[in-house]
Amino acid sequence: MRIALVTGGSRGIGAATVRKFAKEGYSVILNYNKSAEQAEQLKSCLVEDGCDVHCYQADISDPTQVAAMFSWIATYFRRLDVLVNNAGISLTKQLQDVTVRDYDAVMNTNAKAAFFCCQQALPLLRKSDSGAIVNVSSIWGVMGASCESVYSMSKFALVGLTKSLCKELKPLGIRVNCVCPPIVSTDMSCHLSGGDIAAFCSAHKTRLYTPEDVADDIFNLATKNITGKILIER
Repeated sequence: MRIALVTGGSRGIGAATVRKFAKEGYSVILNYNKSAEQAEQLKSCLVEDGCDVHCYQADISDPTQVAAMFSWIATYFRRLDVLVNNAGISLTKQLQDVTVRDYDAVMNTNAKAAFFCCQQALPLLRKSDSGAIVNVSSIWGVMGASCESVYSMSKFALVGLTKSLCKELKPLGIRVNCVCPPIVSTDMSCHLSGGDIAAFCSAHKTRLYTPEDVADDIFNLATKNITGKILIER
């Protein structure tokens, strides 16, 4: 059975991705930080359906906790086939209002965590015959957004990480891709009105995505023989 790790897997895109891989026959490690109840509920539902899902709590903005998580994976699973770097937080503030704490929280969770997850995953991915990494960025990771400068920086970092690692890890047989969703129906967008969503979709010639839409794209990037793809969903 193939093994996938999804960070930030208790809600939204992460939860849909856990469901997708589990339903496709993967053993899925669901990483979460604070949403223990949601993580366990998702696990229970999937296990009842005959899937194999395991929860692991870790604040992946802390490299020490990242290392401990991958040590646990190495002990109990011995390898990893897919790493999905999905965990992320948003921040909507004007430049002058961003504090050092704000900046560190976003960059540590969205960018630093993905880097160290990739680093720690490497020995385990090398044991797979088709290792793959999928980074979850954003449309703002390729075009930027007003009042979301730090969030955009963090998501641009994931695009850069993808482009670099696809070259570095290709000789090892590990594929690295990235998905950049536009607007997705999750907690991050629940504050937007129907008019706001319609205006965004019209301006960017896109549509409102569901978490399941993005999960399907993540699964395809993880399982098809492609690398270096920056998928900008439209």
